[in-house]
Amino acid sequence: MRFRAALWWQRAIYFLHGHYWMMKVSFMTIRQPPKDVHSSATSDDSFLSGAISLRQPCDGYRIGTDAVMLAATINPQNNLQKKEPRMLDMGAGVGGVSLAVRTRLFRGHITAIEKDAFCSELLAYNIAQNDLSEAIRPVAGDITNMPAMLRASFDVVFANPPFHHASGKNPRFRRRSLAHNGDGETSLSDWVRAGLWALRDKGRLSFIVRADRTDEVIIALRDGGAGEILLYPLWSYATSPAVRMVITARKGVKGAMALLPGLILHRPSGALTPATQKVMKGEALILTHPATQHIEP
Repeated sequence: MRFRAALWWQRAIYFLHGHYWMMKVSFMTIRQPPKDVHSSATSDDSFLSGAISLRQPCDGYRIGTDAVMLAATINPQNNLQKKEPRMLDMGAGVGGVSLAVRTRLFRGHITAIEKDAFCSELLAYNIAQNDLSEAIRPVAGDITNMPAMLRASFDVVFANPPFHHASGKNPRFRRRSLAHNGDGETSLSDWVRAGLWALRDKGRLSFIVRADRTDEVIIALRDGGAGEILLYPLWSYATSPAVRMVITARKGVKGAMALLPGLILHRPSGALTPATQKVMKGEALILTHPATQHIEP
């Protein structure tokens, strides 16, 4: 199915101390559930300048800036040097990050794991709709109980986990609440442990989280024996505190942490900065450790 419609930015919402514009990618809303699933309405949308089309729940997590920014950090310049790397998307949702990564890379195989049954079906649907069934394998399952065969088998693991505080205000809809706040049973540390469990030695783990939860992820990475941690902050405006942090690290590698310059998302007027516009259209974010010019795969 091909979709034709104009892309527009939705209203700004507030996160933390500054304005963080969740750049929704809705157009041509079709309130129709996927085949054999009747629990929620969906919409047909696109992102990366129309390069990717996907169906997502109207009352669940919606693909936005976080997914695009995380996907932009998964690239050959960021030590993804194998010709056909094996990648794992933990908590894949409807597939936004996986689709963006594979569409940009044109190579490699992704295993996308998602435990919500409704999102799992949408994930499989979206993979097929974008002709990526040979490149992305959807798996219905929990990241804390993955099949033993997946242990230490991936070159790259990435996730956009639930990172809002459980004590904070929950979104109105249950599925959106689970995506934003989690189920109360799986912590950010659990997500880090699961990612390191699935990584091969020297493989890279990449997360995007709220900036004020960076310390939790760093502690879990250090406890798990990961090193060469890179922090890439995202600011809504040049004068506001960081609202998101992209965090990457390598399993079984000793090395100092580095704080990179990061990215300012908006001009004072609220318009996207030129650098952000490029990323939203598919350009990569190059995260390089300042002490490492070349890292062996």
